[in-house]
Amino acid sequence: MDTQNLVHLADDYARSFPAITADHSMGKGWATYKLHGKVFMLIGEVEGKTTVVVKADPIRAAILRGQFEEISPAHRMNKRHWLSVVAGKSITKALLHREIKESYLLVQASLPRKRIRNTGQPAYNSVSRRQLQPLARRLANGLPAVTHGRPFVEKLDVYKVINKVFLIITDDPDEPIITVKTEPDQIDTLCEQYENVTPGRYLDKHHWVSVEGGKGVTRELVENLIKQSYRLALKGVPQRLKPPV
Repeated sequence: MDTQNLVHLADDYARSFPAITADHSMGKGWATYKLHGKVFMLIGEVEGKTTVVVKADPIRAAILRGQFEEISPAHRMNKRHWLSVVAGKSITKALLHREIKESYLLVQASLPRKRIRNTGQPAYNSVSRRQLQPLARRLANGLPAVTHGRPFVEKLDVYKVINKVFLIITDDPDEPIITVKTEPDQIDTLCEQYENVTPGRYLDKHHWVSVEGGKGVTRELVENLIKQSYRLALKGVPQRLKPPV
């Protein structure tokens, strides 16, 4: 995608959402897109490159920065929660639209409930306690070379890739949680941002978190956590043994 298409597609798509306004309140040369006064996208120039800036979940942001050379920490905004996107061969219309929509929904979810109803869009749905574990099982079983069993105790369903643990599902109605591997510097952020995320219940608390369904825990968060845990588990596996992803 070239720069002209990047700007045109981002502007058109952002303006298609309900209840948005566009102005230059963030400074000359910066188009600012807002939902009820809260910024969800910026378009401007950074070091000579036209850039689209969008909000993202910290884990999603880290994953995207690792996957795409055109995506980097955001200019002018909190670098954990915002991304900068520039034109390039890896940036597709579908990817750009997806990240703009995610940014809009994250800002929408932060609005008082009466405002969310006025946007005409559904609230950013949470995964319930009942839904969490079946969802985690489906996501894990969809990844290559995954096995699972109960090597520790009967109530812990342990998922592995090439014999490396990346997910533990607690089969206990009083504690319907999942536990996943994460980067140590993400744990405090996750626990602060999500009241249903806590340091790992069973394993090293500097590398694992436990998640319970409920407010703020979305399908996308669960999917990102499980996929990140899977990749982290594979880090120590020789390349010749890694499954094709």
